[in-house]
Amino acid sequence: MSQGEGGRGPGTVPWHPAHLVPAGLAAVAGLAVVLATQRHGLDWTDESFVWVMIASDRVAVGEAWGFQHLLHPVWVALGERVLPMRLLRVAGYLAVSGILTWAAARVLCASGVDLVRRERWFVLLVAQTGTLLAFGYPPRYLGYNELSAWTSAVLCALLAVGLVPRRRDDGSLARVLPWAAAGLLLPLLVVAKFTAGLAWMPVVALLLVVTVPGTPRWRRLVAVLAGAVSSVWALLVAGVPAVTVARNAMGLLGDGSAQEASDHSISTVLETYLDSTVLTGRALAIPALLLLVLALLCVRTPRPRVAAAVVGLVVAGFVAARLTWPWAVAGDWDGLGVVTAALGLCGAAAVLAGPATLPPSAPRPRLLLVLLGALVTPLLASVGTNNAIWAHTVFSATAWAVLAGVALCLLARTAPAPVRTAPLLLGGLLVAVTATAVAYDLTVHPYRSTPYLAQTTPTTVPALAGLRLSADQAATADWLRSVAQEQGAADLPAVALNSPGHLLALDASGWASPWRGGSWEASVGRACEDAPPRDLLVVEPAEPAARVSVERDRLVSALDGCGLAFPGDFVAVAERDGTTVWRLAPGGGG
Repeated sequence: MSQGEGGRGPGTVPWHPAHLVPAGLAAVAGLAVVLATQRHGLDWTDESFVWVMIASDRVAVGEAWGFQHLLHPVWVALGERVLPMRLLRVAGYLAVSGILTWAAARVLCASGVDLVRRERWFVLLVAQTGTLLAFGYPPRYLGYNELSAWTSAVLCALLAVGLVPRRRDDGSLARVLPWAAAGLLLPLLVVAKFTAGLAWMPVVALLLVVTVPGTPRWRRLVAVLAGAVSSVWALLVAGVPAVTVARNAMGLLGDGSAQEASDHSISTVLETYLDSTVLTGRALAIPALLLLVLALLCVRTPRPRVAAAVVGLVVAGFVAARLTWPWAVAGDWDGLGVVTAALGLCGAAAVLAGPATLPPSAPRPRLLLVLLGALVTPLLASVGTNNAIWAHTVFSATAWAVLAGVALCLLARTAPAPVRTAPLLLGGLLVAVTATAVAYDLTVHPYRSTPYLAQTTPTTVPALAGLRLSADQAATADWLRSVAQEQGAADLPAVALNSPGHLLALDASGWASPWRGGSWEASVGRACEDAPPRDLLVVEPAEPAARVSVERDRLVSALDGCGLAFPGDFVAVAERDGTTVWRLAPGGGG
């Protein structure tokens, strides 16, 4: 029997292209659902907050936001509409999966392992688990989480290519270009999400110390610095207040009261991360054991055995079943966080497959650094969130997905013939698991909304053109649009109590933060003190009554600091179903 038919060996790819079918069908089905639902629904909390920030391009004094400055030109170029931005979000995740797949294939080629076309397609298909996870629960905005995830992924790809250059890349330019590009991205990441940018800096510094034959340390350092300086210069020339963003973020790191107001105190965040790690670790115990069994079957089975093949297929099925129920269908951060962590765990199996597939000349220490870098990339992109950190990797799991695809390819290479199907089937099942999460998000637990396809009513709000909302939301949006026209609100400062969605439909004002809570109160007070408004609109929604009441009290306190009384200095200019639009009366506060 030839090696290609039943033997084993690192240089052979003895599986049929038909093995791509499960992953291909699951990826196409999942992405089709994602695309079909982009025009349906709108989250009036988190998603609307991001759109207001981008549309207004507000300088968030006292807040650690800068992503809006990077995305505002894109928003304008795409017609200042939500739907094209959503489609750009889909395209962004697809592009990142392609970039990471290219980088993985290039690094392996430089190490003596040349992935053939079907293997590259397999890795790319498994990479779509990262794309689908981003649409399995989170709000469908294009904001700081996406910019952080994409920039971190591209940084990972560039640093990997820089650490393991191809032998034919003898020119100094080809070898230092990835490092210069990494330097270009760091300032962008700092502006997009300061904490993630800060977390990446020591990683880049550490990798600059590593010896890379043919690329001296000083040359890599100069390339990174040149890229960073060029990026900062370009940001400043483009009018991005990068210095203000960095100063605000640094100030918040040392301001305990501001951290408490925004629910981002360092102690609370660290406690949340620890709880998330414990929960995820416990949930992964069974999948981890099953993945280890599968890896050992591939690596240690001495010759073709039907029993080993059957066990491998059963193990792959059990892994997928365990991740699907309850985690992929749970409809919460923690559930999908377990799925993303399982991808990283599967990617770590490359450690077991590597010795059997890599030639003796492979730069193993640097490959190990590449593996570790890919493993920490989703976590680095998530640093700074006050949510469970493993769950937050739903935004940034593509690096783990690509690593999982590579590991499964290598396991298939090293496994005897009957066992090869198991890791390839597992790849397809992982894509199916995440497609299931998308389906459940569509039908069972859409993010703070009703089932997407049930929302079919258009609205006249320009920013929401092309979208279909629930009948009630569309009526509210249309009413707010008519109020804005009647009041000439295009350039008026405005705030909405507890509902960025109401503000988006009215005029997307950036006078104060569109979010809620203590940071919103501080933002209103700061804006009022800096420039007491001569005119001001306030939207007071009817629901949820308890939260609106709390935000009303915050508004009263904030406006009192600049001599305005709410609602005493305001008049009600419109009302619908308990929702009221107030306007500062002429001479109000005087």
